[in-house]
Amino acid sequence: MAPGWIDTRAAHAAELPAFGGIANARALAHMYRPLALGGAIDGVTLVDAEELATMGAVASATTVDATMLVPTRWSAGFVKSVDNGSLEPGNKDGVVLSEAAFGHVGMGGSIGFADPDVRLSFGYTMNRQGLSVGLDARAQSLIDATYRALGFRRPVRGGSWYREHP
Repeated sequence: MAPGWIDTRAAHAAELPAFGGIANARALAHMYRPLALGGAIDGVTLVDAEELATMGAVASATTVDATMLVPTRWSAGFVKSVDNGSLEPGNKDGVVLSEAAFGHVGMGGSIGFADPDVRLSFGYTMNRQGLSVGLDARAQSLIDATYRALGFRRPVRGGSWYREHP
């Protein structure tokens, strides 16, 4: 795990559980696109409605995750929205999305997610890694701007993005 090792052909070819997904923002958004469009794309169904619902449903929520040491919410394999800043002022280790959205954060603050309710797929990567466990202000501010542009609102204190009249 020396500096630069992840940029080698051998690292890209390896199966690296929990952190082997190497992509740019466009590729992340493209990967989540079928999930944002109801589970199918270009006539090919990847998941059915029941599987898509499972992907978006909260399966686990903790006040302190045993590994990440911050509050988390998970569906079956995906991160769900959790506003840790409202729980502990100054805590930026959250991921604030809409309640329908699901995806995953990556090393240094990258994120990819799908929001099937608004047919949105989103990808963000950066050229300078952050230090937060969840998202830092850079990624969260882009997500916030996206949801605002779609007519969503966010509670003054805590919670996920929502629309009063979808």
